[in-house]
Amino acid sequence: MSAVPSTIARPLSANSTAPSIGPGALATPAVSGGPAFAMSATEWLAIQTYVINALALPTTDATFKASLGKGAPDSMSDFQPLIQCYGVINGHCATWQNTVFPATVNLAADISQYGKTKAPTYYNAILKEANILSDDPTNANALKALKAILDNLSAQATSYANRASDVAKQIATFATNTQNDQITLIGPKGDAGLVKQYNDKYGATSAEVTALMQDLTAQQLVLDAANAEYKHDVIVASTSPTYAWIFPFGTIAAAVVAGVYGARAVEALDRAKAATAKINADNDKLAADAALMIGISMAQKGMQEIVNALAAALPIIQKIQGIWGGLASDLGSIVSLIDTDIRQALPIIMNLGVDEAITAWANVAAEADQYRVNAYVTVSGAPAGTTLQ
Repeated sequence: MSAVPSTIARPLSANSTAPSIGPGALATPAVSGGPAFAMSATEWLAIQTYVINALALPTTDATFKASLGKGAPDSMSDFQPLIQCYGVINGHCATWQNTVFPATVNLAADISQYGKTKAPTYYNAILKEANILSDDPTNANALKALKAILDNLSAQATSYANRASDVAKQIATFATNTQNDQITLIGPKGDAGLVKQYNDKYGATSAEVTALMQDLTAQQLVLDAANAEYKHDVIVASTSPTYAWIFPFGTIAAAVVAGVYGARAVEALDRAKAATAKINADNDKLAADAALMIGISMAQKGMQEIVNALAAALPIIQKIQGIWGGLASDLGSIVSLIDTDIRQALPIIMNLGVDEAITAWANVAAEADQYRVNAYVTVSGAPAGTTLQ
């Protein structure tokens, strides 16, 4: 990452590069077909979606257990590495959401305010005072006013450059953290990490899921057999009076038949209930395993996309930083030259291209405003306590 451009005034001479008060490279987006000011709404939405999902991750034993549902085991010891990983990701995204994200929007606000208000107001004032000095280089009031305007603009640009430098560092840190979180989840090549660890143990092809599926098949057979026997025994028991025609033993035989088949029906019903309970327990466990794997998948989904989007944003932030730094330096150089030789400074000031600079800044301000609109795309279901609405 480039360092903050120096705002120390460089001496101006006949061979010096002409100073500029325009937005420089930031004006490129205003040209038809030029690059986006920072990121499109689609890219910002991808980041917002990732952050919202991360802020909703379970980061305690209690919330993690609740996320697995009824089939969750009593102990969460096996899931501590994942819970800790979720906590780290959550922390990184909370910093982005509450600190870095607003700072990026503030950078655009700086440009918008400068382009729509400061540039047209102060730049025209520069020309006004310079015209007075062209007629009377000894006019103390005009000289004082001109230097005050240039000093004000230079100080503002220096402040903006420092702010852009800080934001660039914060974005780079978030990108690095996200990349490290991705490695923790899926490994450096995408085939390892916690995802593989838990998929091997709880995924669709794991031994646990295979055993659960086999048990479900066996329990279904038990349930079907028990239901069939129960139905048969109930019918026999309920129709036992048909044996009463055997006299005088008929009534006794009927009671015996009803009793025997009634007891069998009760036993069959108990077996059916036990099989049903086991099936429900197996299904709950399968649901818990599925919830676990879905959660891990959601945690790492889109991470590479986010890293790429942040990588694309960094050069824009660094460009902003460079423009402000260069502007501060050029303005400071003009002020220094005024102190040395006002007559030499005036032609430079008159050739700054004020009208063109004002127009360019207005165009960049419009791009910055669009950036701010894109940045505030929302994702529904934001967790409580976040800045998203």
